[in-house]
Amino acid sequence: MTGEVDEGDFRMSVTAVLGTRWGALMDHLVETLHGLALGPFDAARVLVATHETGRLVGQEVAARVGISAGIDYLTPADLTRQLADAAGVHRERGRWLGTPLDLAVQKALDEVADGYPLLRGALEADARRPGRRRATAIRLARLLRSYVELAPELVASWLDGGATGPGGAELPEVAAWQPELMRAAVARLELDPLAVLAAVGDAAGRDTTPTMLVGIDHVSASELRVIESLASRREVRLIQKAGTPGAHWAASLATRTLQLPGDEAPAPLVALHDSHGEARQVEVLRDELTRLFAADPTLEPRDVVVVCPQPERFAPLLDAAFAPGVRGASHPGRSLRVHSVGLTPPNPLVLLLVDLMRLGGSRATANGLVELLLRPPIAHRWRLTDRATMVELIGGAGVRWGMDAAHRAQFGLGDVSQNTWIRGLDRLLVGLAVAPGEDAGVGLSGTEVVTASDMDTVGSLCEIVSRLRLLVAGTTAPATIPGWVARCRAALDSLVGLPRTEEWQLTAAARALTRLETNHAADDTTLTRHEFSLLLADDAAGYRRRPAAGNGSLAVVPLGELPHVEFRVVALLGVTDDAVPGRAGAPADCLDLAEDMPDPRAQRREQLLSHARSAERLLIVRQARSERTNGPSALPVAVDWLLERVGTTPEPRQHPPTATSAGNFVTEPSFDSAAYAGALARRRRQPLPRRHERRRAEARSRPVGAIPAQVSLTQLARFLADPARAFLQSAAGINFRQPPELTDDIPLETRGLDRWGIVNNLLDAWKSGLSGESVEVELRQRELHPPLEVGRLAFQAARTDAAALWACAQQDWDAELTEHAISLPVDAPGLGTLRLVDEVRTRGGTAVTVSASTGEEQAIRPWLESLALAAAGHTAPARLHRLERDFGQLKPRSQDFAPTDPEEALAHLGVITGAYVLGQQRLLAVPAAAALAYARDVHQGALKDAEWAGPFRSYHKKWSWPGLSWTLFFDSDVSELFKDPPLPQDPPLPQDPGTHNSAFASWALALYTPLVRTQS
Repeated sequence: MTGEVDEGDFRMSVTAVLGTRWGALMDHLVETLHGLALGPFDAARVLVATHETGRLVGQEVAARVGISAGIDYLTPADLTRQLADAAGVHRERGRWLGTPLDLAVQKALDEVADGYPLLRGALEADARRPGRRRATAIRLARLLRSYVELAPELVASWLDGGATGPGGAELPEVAAWQPELMRAAVARLELDPLAVLAAVGDAAGRDTTPTMLVGIDHVSASELRVIESLASRREVRLIQKAGTPGAHWAASLATRTLQLPGDEAPAPLVALHDSHGEARQVEVLRDELTRLFAADPTLEPRDVVVVCPQPERFAPLLDAAFAPGVRGASHPGRSLRVHSVGLTPPNPLVLLLVDLMRLGGSRATANGLVELLLRPPIAHRWRLTDRATMVELIGGAGVRWGMDAAHRAQFGLGDVSQNTWIRGLDRLLVGLAVAPGEDAGVGLSGTEVVTASDMDTVGSLCEIVSRLRLLVAGTTAPATIPGWVARCRAALDSLVGLPRTEEWQLTAAARALTRLETNHAADDTTLTRHEFSLLLADDAAGYRRRPAAGNGSLAVVPLGELPHVEFRVVALLGVTDDAVPGRAGAPADCLDLAEDMPDPRAQRREQLLSHARSAERLLIVRQARSERTNGPSALPVAVDWLLERVGTTPEPRQHPPTATSAGNFVTEPSFDSAAYAGALARRRRQPLPRRHERRRAEARSRPVGAIPAQVSLTQLARFLADPARAFLQSAAGINFRQPPELTDDIPLETRGLDRWGIVNNLLDAWKSGLSGESVEVELRQRELHPPLEVGRLAFQAARTDAAALWACAQQDWDAELTEHAISLPVDAPGLGTLRLVDEVRTRGGTAVTVSASTGEEQAIRPWLESLALAAAGHTAPARLHRLERDFGQLKPRSQDFAPTDPEEALAHLGVITGAYVLGQQRLLAVPAAAALAYARDVHQGALKDAEWAGPFRSYHKKWSWPGLSWTLFFDSDVSELFKDPPLPQDPPLPQDPGTHNSAFASWALALYTPLVRTQS
């Protein structure tokens, strides 16, 4: 059996062996191997569909004969690779199947496209698609490979100079470029793919290793030719399951056919489960598998397989659902040994290289580059460990985007250097070297966020950015792949450092770069940085995990894995129309190859049927309802087709939309103890007030502690402006300072706080006798201003608003200044006495306030000053100059507050200080803008309930856009202000039938009615 066969006396011998059961196929395989009488140094090969199938077949053989040594279990692709190596064309074959052909096509397109307008149009530069040329080359390389695989005669005619289609037909105009592209690509690659195929076939013809094939339904045309060549030397045995596509092609190739005895397997018992979204389907699958294991103690994880056409879509959900949990406190399904699903994670260092190569073509934004610098390979080398410090420094330096002006030039902004990384670093360095407020003489002011303790971090940032600028400059010009590899190595040397436990990343990255360099050593095709980064990203993609079949775990496999292997339970998960049958497989622009073109849609359906017929029990979980609305959704057609072919019509079991639904624990209850506890809690729950109401009730009922000894007007004004904020700061220690954030956009106009800041700075300068130009210079040096002419116009617009306000206020501000010391004992009703201490300035006998803000609450401070002066015996009016919005425009407005009677002023200060004392311990739900509007409506007799309803997160005339502190206590509607009844310590309501009986109304009227009365 093992001796050499005389080639002249041997004709092709292919035996097709057809059986109905997997066990019978394995028995025949063992019998065939036994008949070979292999010696201790002899070898045999068994061709299998996949590596996981090979692992199981090896275990089946070892279980029957006790050993499986000397037998290789290979896929047809593995065999072709071995034969190419034996023929000495392994490198040529790798170049044809790998990226060298992609690059050859890319270069050939430049040569061919000029003669074909259609092809030239597809390659035109498009700034929105920088990878267009490479993507087109990859797609067309795939097309050329398919021609060599499926129509070698057609390719031979093209390489000989022909320009016809299959069967000698004339090529359509839209495909006329294909023969010339094939010739140009082959010439650039300097290899003949047909010669490579012929060499592989010759190697197969010389091969004498006994070969058997088991359970392969689909082989490519070239693999079929290899099998024929193998059979020309000695017998090849094709062991296939009867009634499958594999049996069909094996019978057509066979010189003789054997039918193994045995009956067909009975139809599987089918259970159909209708569920919702992907997460819910996985929960249902876990419950049903657990139920099967609980019902049958003989069932083991190795007896079950989950078939998922798109495992990468379900991988995170499956890994989470079957991850081991705490024993006794989690779902029993977590104890099942389910092999991890999905791809191995890619090398983080190669992904970093991809981003570094793309940096020059990106905007290098503040957020993006900070994230890049905090990636472990860079952060470890440069000791950048504190993200908050990084964000504060970069944000405070005014960095927005762009390495420097030269980098911005590619975006048409080469004349704008403001807010670049290099300017931001200059500001950090100035901040370290020059005291705040001092002019460094470089046209920049130092940032105030940097301190001496940040010196090391700033030094590291400066060094990294300088190296990144060199990298960006060095990656501007296209280069060959060896050139790009050299640039990558330089980037790794200059930027990266890893701890010893992570140095494997450097080794793996070096190996990947060497592989690219070797495969393209003689290729002079140049790539842009974007094209090379795409090539590198493809190389960095993760790989499927090593085969897990046969290790005793419950396997999760993609469609077509482990074909015809029989399992006691096969579960189908994620069978959707986009997966099965899925898309057609013909490449774009492919000629009509008729029956030579495989049909992947039919193949996927047959694979699905193969899995179903290999099961004793078939468990199908499909989506039948929307996970959002619980409404019916379209059922997958492939499942209906499968049930028809299997010959069964099971009644689907409907599952509720969530694991905690009560219906999950009625018939065939779920095993999820946590979900059961949730369902019980849901059933037992009592109607509760909405969370905002609960929050308000708890905050309003807190006990009142000791009162402070003294208070200032500034504290009272700040409290009245936002009582909720004051309460949260005092009672809970919550400060509302937002953490530093990075902004990636250069300001092109001034809005909101930015415009307010300019107006406020101008007013402060004019109040101090300085010029407006000094403000503009300061803003430009701090780079808070829009650049160039845009900034000048924005500043002039803000200056116009400020000048209009100052024109109204200047005379009052420049009047004679008098300072009044305030020190008053104030009686807070029911709480005690505390002292009001402050200083009030009058100008020409009037307390004058000039504010750049537009809110009604700006009236509080000047009114309080007037009250304090009156109570101290210095009766004086108050005047407020502020801006007011008028149909989108800002206009100056002056408000006068008449002086108050001293006793009345002191009494009212007592009410305000009482509110302040209470508000430090409990919530006073009296927002200033709404309270002022309410007091004014009551005072004017214009209170209308309809105007005090509606969403406050819009331009509501009574209360619009409340601060963050108020959104913790009020949900959405202005009418919520009136839901809380008065508490005993709240002021009494006036005897006015039109007012609301609420705490808000009592405090609004008690606090602000005097203000409204004095206001003119």
